[in-house]
Amino acid sequence: MSVPPRYPRKRPIQLDWVVVSIEGARRLGRLLLFLLLAGGVVGGVVYLLHEPVEKRAQRTLRQTVALREEVRRGGISDALRSEFEQASRLLDDASADCARKDFPACLARAQDAQRRFNLLLGLVNPEFSGSGQIIAVQGKVEVQRANRSEWERAHERQWLYNGDFVKTSSGASAEIIFADGTVFRIGPDSLLEVHREAQGGREPRRGEVKLEVGQVNVHTVSNPSLVLTDAVQAEVQTDSHVGVDVDRDSSATVAAYGGTARVTGASGQHVELATRQAVRAEASGRLGPQLTVPQAPILRSPPANFLLELDRGNRITLSWDPVAGAARYDLEVSRSRIFSPSGLEVEAKERPSTSATLNVLRPGTYYWRVAALGEGRIRSEWSSPRAFKAFAGRRVEEIADTTPPRLEVERPKQMGNFVLIQGMTEPGSTVTVNGEPVAVAGDGSFKKAVVVHREGKNELVIRATDPAGNTAERIETVFVEVD
Repeated sequence: MSVPPRYPRKRPIQLDWVVVSIEGARRLGRLLLFLLLAGGVVGGVVYLLHEPVEKRAQRTLRQTVALREEVRRGGISDALRSEFEQASRLLDDASADCARKDFPACLARAQDAQRRFNLLLGLVNPEFSGSGQIIAVQGKVEVQRANRSEWERAHERQWLYNGDFVKTSSGASAEIIFADGTVFRIGPDSLLEVHREAQGGREPRRGEVKLEVGQVNVHTVSNPSLVLTDAVQAEVQTDSHVGVDVDRDSSATVAAYGGTARVTGASGQHVELATRQAVRAEASGRLGPQLTVPQAPILRSPPANFLLELDRGNRITLSWDPVAGAARYDLEVSRSRIFSPSGLEVEAKERPSTSATLNVLRPGTYYWRVAALGEGRIRSEWSSPRAFKAFAGRRVEEIADTTPPRLEVERPKQMGNFVLIQGMTEPGSTVTVNGEPVAVAGDGSFKKAVVVHREGKNELVIRATDPAGNTAERIETVFVEVD
């Protein structure tokens, strides 16, 4: 029996397994990613430091050309014209250097021009490239763009252009500021059309709107402004406060609460209004006689922030000083600081007396204001509102008020030598800017456009004083360059 040949026995394949934890792999991946990123950053820095002067000059030249166009769109005043032209000449010289392939000279001139244009960009007003800008919205306010049918919800810092419409619902309001510093306050149930082209050139264009229906109050600074209606056009002169009210039948009332205005009817006749004068226009444009606008009433009692203890009685008497030439008064009491129609508790019209007694049924804070009615039922501005608080049950005895009022001031918005100051304080407080009084709304908000004539650094002192005599103060610094 033969024996089969013996072959060497093959060893099985042996594998050595290396076990690596998932956390270790992650750490390794993060390390590799960090090294890649660090290498990229270092490489980029090395490239920029050693970027060929040709490419660096061309890149800087492109950036400076775009910057010049941005400054030009912002509008250049006469005071800045020479600086703009000098920077432009440097840029033109840099372009010529680049065409001659003299890239070091091109880079030096382009960088110099870039620094000058950046400085100019901080002095011009690029925000107001449109006709105006919405600066405040309360309630439902909508905007319809020119040549469009749909309406969009309005918002603050929204630009408006020629042909745009602004519509407010019941209880809503909006404020628009133009590049010349004019502020338009649009009342409830109003429809207004912007009637100015976008800003261009050296001088800011005056604000101009057409009021289809509703109310608008115009506050000018150093430029006149124009309000058009179907019946009249009202040219509001500088440093004036004028109200325009258009009824559904297109008849209109124009009242000058401060300053002057020239009112021209559709028939061609015109009337010059001085402070506290008004005129009515029929729908046909025929103007009526000049009427006297009463002074706004001064509220007498109760004092601001009066506390009414309902456990002892729920009656409170509101009184105000009589106004010369006023036969009747309108009174509003509201739970809303802005006196929206939905928040009105009392709306008493044409009251013959200078007081009213109320039964307060619910605790809470109430706001009240009064307007005087003169000849022809011309109404004054509303008085500064006051608040009283009704409460029930035991409470801690109140001590004398020695706390300064709340005063919050936003960063001033500067448009050349126009500066818009706005902020919040306690309702019932008074506010001044460099000693000049500022109107305070029922919720304590305030806005005022002031003009600064002195070149260079200027300090604006904003001071709030509450009914107890406590004061709070803020100082804002602005820099202006004027003609």
